[in-house]
Amino acid sequence: MSAPPPVAAPAQAHAAAQPSPGAWLVQIAGAIEEMLWVTHEHTGEIIFSNSTFASYWSLDTSTPGHRAAALAELVHHDDRERLRHAREQLPAKPFQEEYRVTLPARGDKASRTARVREHAFRSPGPAGEPWVTHIARDVSWQFDTTAQLRAEISRRTDAERSRDDATQRLEAMIASANDAVITINEHSAIIDWNAAAERIFGWKRAEALGRTLTELIVPRTFRSHHHAGMENYMRHGTGDILNRRVETTALRRSGEEFQIELSIWPVTSGEGVTFSSFIRDISRRKSNERALAESEAKYRKVVENVNEGILVTAAGRILYANPRALELTGLDDATAKSRPFVEFIHADDRERVISNHMRRLKGEQVENHYQFRVIHRDGNVRWLEISAVVFEWQNTPATLNFLTDVTERRRVDEEMRASLARERELSELKSRFVAVASHEFRTPLAAILSSVELLDDYGLRLPDDERKEIVGLVKNAVARMNKMVEQVLLTSRLESGKFAFEPRSRHLSDLLVQVASEMDQAHPQASRISMQCEGAEQARMIDAKLLSHILVNLLTNALKYSPPDSEVTCIASADGEHLHFSVQDRGIGIPSADLPRLFESFHRGTNVGNIQGTGIGLHIVKECVDLHRGTIDVQSVAGEGATFNVRLHAPQA
Repeated sequence: MSAPPPVAAPAQAHAAAQPSPGAWLVQIAGAIEEMLWVTHEHTGEIIFSNSTFASYWSLDTSTPGHRAAALAELVHHDDRERLRHAREQLPAKPFQEEYRVTLPARGDKASRTARVREHAFRSPGPAGEPWVTHIARDVSWQFDTTAQLRAEISRRTDAERSRDDATQRLEAMIASANDAVITINEHSAIIDWNAAAERIFGWKRAEALGRTLTELIVPRTFRSHHHAGMENYMRHGTGDILNRRVETTALRRSGEEFQIELSIWPVTSGEGVTFSSFIRDISRRKSNERALAESEAKYRKVVENVNEGILVTAAGRILYANPRALELTGLDDATAKSRPFVEFIHADDRERVISNHMRRLKGEQVENHYQFRVIHRDGNVRWLEISAVVFEWQNTPATLNFLTDVTERRRVDEEMRASLARERELSELKSRFVAVASHEFRTPLAAILSSVELLDDYGLRLPDDERKEIVGLVKNAVARMNKMVEQVLLTSRLESGKFAFEPRSRHLSDLLVQVASEMDQAHPQASRISMQCEGAEQARMIDAKLLSHILVNLLTNALKYSPPDSEVTCIASADGEHLHFSVQDRGIGIPSADLPRLFESFHRGTNVGNIQGTGIGLHIVKECVDLHRGTIDVQSVAGEGATFNVRLHAPQA
């Protein structure tokens, strides 16, 4: 801003009609927006200031002699020295300086830092006084605007530079991309064609630009679809294959059709609509997928037709089961996969199977071949043999299990073991029979032989009574041997199933009388037997033959293994549909070690000593009790006698 002319001295003023220079200065100062003040060059006192000055600095300038030093205190300390030096040069030349000031708080306005541009020049007063005129304005807004403008220019420059860099990177990326990047306009003319497009389709960029996409890479059968899609988008702004990935067929320069993966997106600009696309050659991948699918189909056919069950299990669930595995449990695929596989395992085997499964997943050593039971849907139990390996199934640790149905094998094995056990038992039975027969038959044969020898040597000279006694010994020995043979034959008939259960209506009392009569004829000590019948008056369905064998053998043993002067009791009673018999003696008893084998053929107690017997009687009793649908148990202590309790099913007739 140019400085106003110096204020004229009173002696130089115009005629009285014209305003005085002082009034003129006041009018000028009040009319301008800038701050204006006049100071004495030597004293620094403010001679005059306008209202803008007072309002801006918030200073009271009405007091005479107010000094400009107060203004200097408001100047920023970094700018004070420069401003002082400029004012020292005023006698020689005016100055124009820009500096910062700190404006004090006023009212609701906080203290702030502003920027002031001041123009000062020497202007003598009316009487030639050394005055200095100062004109200044707040230029903070100019500085802020300039800074903002510079910042905006810098930002835009950076944005343009970033855009250029991004464009260069995008162009480099497109040029080096493995996928073909092709751009066409709304007329299907090619406007961009990268190196990958050259490699995939066989057309050079210069050959492709400007030509239509359909004639270069779209097979003839799809060209009408392409044109229809372009027309639909130009009319309605929509397209079925835009902004998503689709698989289709493309055409090479050689005429070969191959499979591609395609994604297209439209771009609208002031120049019109363009369509850019990423195209990937997936012919090799598709070929591999077909080969893999064919391989999987072959393996699936093998897996689904093998005679072994195949399961894939993880986290306690069945992830895959072939038809044979489903057949083993009788389940369908959905049911098998919807329930924990432990539910199909027999309760007694679950802990073992789960433990092996979890330890195998942890990488621990476990038994790889073992057998367990599964419950078929029909309720039957099947035995399976399993072998398993850990592998990864759909990114999850799992086990591949091979299952073989060994139910029939186990049945055959069990039958073989039972057969071997029976053979061993038969062998032991034969051994015991030979031992018993050699012992029991030797005694009567010896008696017969000695009796025959006596008769042969002294028969004619022996008295009649002695000869009859010797003949009686022979008869007794033969009867004893005959009885043993009968017992052996009876045992054979019982074990071969030739004995049948044939119940008839009989009164128990009549049957007991018959048994007592048989005992009287067969045993000289039968008088020691005490028989009682309690509550069995009505006729019962009884097999008299079986019951006779039971009671005769029990009573015979009781007499044989008890002292001659002791009593043997037989108590019979009825209870609903059952008959109870208790045979008790006070003889040598049965050692506890012999109780488990008491009813085996040819087994005799270890404490029988020289008492005659074959060990067949109790075996016959047990077989007859079983045929009569009953049970038998014994209570005995060695040396204190024995009690046999028989319970038979015999409903009322």
